[in-house]
Amino acid sequence: MVVREAGLLFRGFTLIKKSYHVTSKGKIDTDLRSGLLTAILNFAQSTFSKDLVEYFEGKKFLIAFIEDEIRSDDSFEPELIISYAILDKEKRIEKYIRKIIQPLLKQVSKEFKTLNTGKNLSEVSQFKPFKQNLDRIFGSDTQTIDQKLKGVF
Repeated sequence: MVVREAGLLFRGFTLIKKSYHVTSKGKIDTDLRSGLLTAILNFAQSTFSKDLVEYFEGKKFLIAFIEDEIRSDDSFEPELIISYAILDKEKRIEKYIRKIIQPLLKQVSKEFKTLNTGKNLSEVSQFKPFKQNLDRIFGSDTQTIDQKLKGVF
C-alpha cells in the first residue's frame, strides 16, 4: 500500500498538500479538486450518515479521509477541516484503512490543530513547513516496494 498524496482541506480549499507520487498525467487545479472533494464528502454524509463514509474508491486509487473541526481567527465557531490521503487501490483495503491510515490522518489533524487553531487560515503559504510533519507522520507508507528495498541495501 502506497500513500500517493496527503493533505488538509478547509472551506473547500487546500491548506496543505504533499504529493509523494504522480496520480494523474495532466496538471490539476488544486482548488477546483479541493472544492469538488469537499462537496462530494458533504453530499455523501448528508445523504447517508456522517460515520458511514470512510473512503471513496476508484479504479486505481482511493481517497481516505477523516473530519475534524478547527477554529480560525475570523470565526467564532469551529469549522470543518478534512485530512485526506490518496492511496493505491488494493484488495482487502478496509482493515488497512481502519488500522493504519485513519489513525495517521487523525494525527495529522491533531498536530495541525495544535499549531494553527485561532490563526488566519486563509494565508496558505504559512503552512508549507507542515509538509515535514506529513513526511514524518506517513513515513515509509509513502514509499513503493522498490524504494523500500533500495533503502535496505
